[in-house]
Amino acid sequence: MKKLFFIYLLSSLALGCGKEFLDIKRDSNQVVPTNIKDYLAILNRREILENHRILSFIGTDEYYYETYSDLVARSNFTPFHRRAYTWDREIFEVDEQLRDWNKCYENIMYANLALDVEKLQPKPDEEMEWKRTVVAARFHRAWKFYQLAQQFCEPYTENSSSTGLGLPLRTDYDVSVKYSRSSLKEVYDLILDDLHKAEEIGLESELNIYLPGKLAVKAFLARVYLQIGNYERAEHYAVSVLGEKSDLVDYNGLTKTLSSYYDSQFNTLGKNNPAIIFYSFQSVDGIISETMKMDTTFVKSFQEEDLRKKIYFFDREDGSKLYVGSYCGYGVSRMFTGLSTEEMMLIRAECLVRRGEHQHAKDALQPLLKARFENATVSIEIDERDDVLGWVLAERKKELYMRGILWDDARRLNAKGEFQTTFKRNLDGEEYVLPPNDKRWTWPIPINEIINNNLQQNER
Repeated sequence: MKKLFFIYLLSSLALGCGKEFLDIKRDSNQVVPTNIKDYLAILNRREILENHRILSFIGTDEYYYETYSDLVARSNFTPFHRRAYTWDREIFEVDEQLRDWNKCYENIMYANLALDVEKLQPKPDEEMEWKRTVVAARFHRAWKFYQLAQQFCEPYTENSSSTGLGLPLRTDYDVSVKYSRSSLKEVYDLILDDLHKAEEIGLESELNIYLPGKLAVKAFLARVYLQIGNYERAEHYAVSVLGEKSDLVDYNGLTKTLSSYYDSQFNTLGKNNPAIIFYSFQSVDGIISETMKMDTTFVKSFQEEDLRKKIYFFDREDGSKLYVGSYCGYGVSRMFTGLSTEEMMLIRAECLVRRGEHQHAKDALQPLLKARFENATVSIEIDERDDVLGWVLAERKKELYMRGILWDDARRLNAKGEFQTTFKRNLDGEEYVLPPNDKRWTWPIPINEIINNNLQQNER
């Protein structure tokens, strides 16, 4: 069965990895990585940097459509977008394919293949490449399982982790093996195990934003621990990352006049962006595109001196706004979904509040505010725990806008029972509502996967 997957790899890898990548054995039609460079090349592909979380964007209230006809027109080729926009209980047809599921598992299998490098004994001059490969492979596998968990598993809580349904945990690349769904706890155990094993590799932190190294591993650990409510560990890793890298983009220096909504204040592919720790992106598709309009209440929440109000949005002739503030540098056509220093600052601030360090939390965000406001210092005149936490979460929503993170945050806070979120839509005067802890906060698994692999479907 491994031969089958090697043959499958040929079509997608042969064009992008150079002649040295593949040893094509004509007598057996077998494509086999033969050395450490081959395995590393599997992870040096553009496709593995692409996130597949369109449902996490569709499900939030960061944008809107005014009429049902507009929604239908834009989802003509992706009909499940229309049904997901209104959080229908059934959103897939039997034969509908979902990249959010298929591509994540494809990349998990690439990571599994790359982890075969652990079977090789590196020569002294190959040791660094071997370590880079292991770290990146374990990061990418954890990264994709995490994405799947945020969409197709219920939110993590201590009470639900053992009984909640998890995912098929593929840790090999044998396409003939069928996996049933694990527990939710087993999903996060695998994610954390991969990341901690990557953390233990004796590799100095190197900043290549396209190949995740030790710094990206620690940043991702901060995100995961925040999601599961382990604030002590989340703060530990956020502080560790910021101790090595705390650079920000100063929005006071961004003065370019944008000519269209495909233009940007940022360089393409995140180049020369001091805040990026790991570069990942979501391609726009269907209703998440240039036809959407950004939530007007959210836009009005920015203070006049807040430069994000200018940097984030392109003004259309009809007065509506379109988000173009992605670090990807392609305006509305790609959304940045990677890891950055501002996210680490926000994780640290939230954790500080949660352990009673309210003033320290406010102080921790001053460097970020200084880089976002026209005035050098922003005075925060609040002291009560819930007020400070609410402010930090509001800053988190502003700073991490259209990164796919709002869906994750709403789920974790709803499950925790604090600062709960209700999403609402209005189409042609009809209101659609997604209240806290409704079962529709967990998306259904595509029907073809349920049928072909005999998986248990999520309750909706």
